[in-house]
Amino acid sequence: MNQYLKNKDLLAGLMFIAIGVIFTVGAYSYSMGTAARMGPGYFPRILGVLMAGLGVLIAGIGLKNQAKWAVTEGIGWTWKPVVLLTVAVVLFGFALPKLGMLAAIIILIGLSGFAAHDKEYRSLAMIMVIMCLFCAAVFIWGLKLQMKLFPWS
Repeated sequence: MNQYLKNKDLLAGLMFIAIGVIFTVGAYSYSMGTAARMGPGYFPRILGVLMAGLGVLIAGIGLKNQAKWAVTEGIGWTWKPVVLLTVAVVLFGFALPKLGMLAAIIILIGLSGFAAHDKEYRSLAMIMVIMCLFCAAVFIWGLKLQMKLFPWS
């Protein structure tokens, strides 16, 4: 039993299955609609089924490669990336309405970059610029969503 608790692929697959089942069950209270006229339950139900299916695939790969990818003793969770990514997403949510989309994206990518083991600041800066331009083009100019691009806008 202990070897299964150390199998990261198996645990990730089980997590995907659980989230997929929760989404699918939660979406049953909404009308499904059709592919042409999607109801409010269409996307969560399809997403839940896809997540559960992906979880089955990942868990199956983890079980198949149990002996080959066995985790060595003494290696535990690396908490720094988990904490930094969680803080980055929460700060993005708080910064978006106050500071605007560009500053929120820079905060999100900057903190997420510190979670990586190999930090390359040049590529991190390029990702920030590309994502700011992409998100502004899609959400502000393309979809015309009513959100601030800058804090003063």
